[in-house]
Amino acid sequence: MALEQEKFCFVVDDDKEFRESLLTLLEAAGYRARAFSSAAEFLELVDTLLPAVLLLDLRMPLISGLEMLEDDAIDLTRFAVVMISGHGDIERAVRSIKAGAIDFIEKPFEAAELLALIDVVQAGLVKRLDASAHKSVAVAKVHTLSPREEEVLRLLLTGAPNKIVARTLGLSVRTVEMHRAHMLTKLGARSTAEALHIAMLADTAPWQTVELA
Repeated sequence: MALEQEKFCFVVDDDKEFRESLLTLLEAAGYRARAFSSAAEFLELVDTLLPAVLLLDLRMPLISGLEMLEDDAIDLTRFAVVMISGHGDIERAVRSIKAGAIDFIEKPFEAAELLALIDVVQAGLVKRLDASAHKSVAVAKVHTLSPREEEVLRLLLTGAPNKIVARTLGLSVRTVEMHRAHMLTKLGARSTAEALHIAMLADTAPWQTVELA
C-alpha cells in the first residue's frame, strides 16, 4: 500500500507562521505534508486527497476544526485526525475525541512530542486502512456466491454439519457438498475454516435459527 511507503500529513490552521513551521518540521521528519489556511480550503479538495494524518486546528474563523468533526455531512473517515488546541480548550478537545479525533495536542508543544504522536497515529491509520481493504476484498468474494451457496455459508457459520445444512435447506447431503465445493472455489478458500474467516471479515450474518439435534 502506498501509505506504507510514504507518510502523508495535512495541516489545517489559519495561522500562517504556525502552518509554515509545521510544514518544515513534518518534511524534515520524512512526511509529505501540505497545509491549508482554512477549513473551507481543505474541504474544497478533500475528495481528491490521499488518506493521511490530519492536524486540525480546533478554533478557526467561519468553520472550526470541531465543527468539521461534528458535521455528519463531512466525511473524514480516510483521515486520522489530531486536534491542535490552545490553552483552555480542553473541554472542546475532549468533544473532538468524541466526534472522531484520534488525539489532541495542546499548544505550546515540543516538536519531538508532536512527531512522536503523529508517528503513532499514522501507524494506526495504516492498520485501519489495511483492515478496511481486507474487508472490501472479502465482501467482493462473498458477493460472487449464488443465493444457495451463500445460504450454505451462513449455515456453516453457525457450526452446522453438512447433514444439518441439508435438512435445513431441504437438500440432499451430496447437493450440499456440491454447493460447498463451489463456494470454496469462488471464495478462493482452501478449506472451510478459511471460507468462514472470509465470511466473518465480510460481516456475513449466520443463519438465525438452526436445530442442531
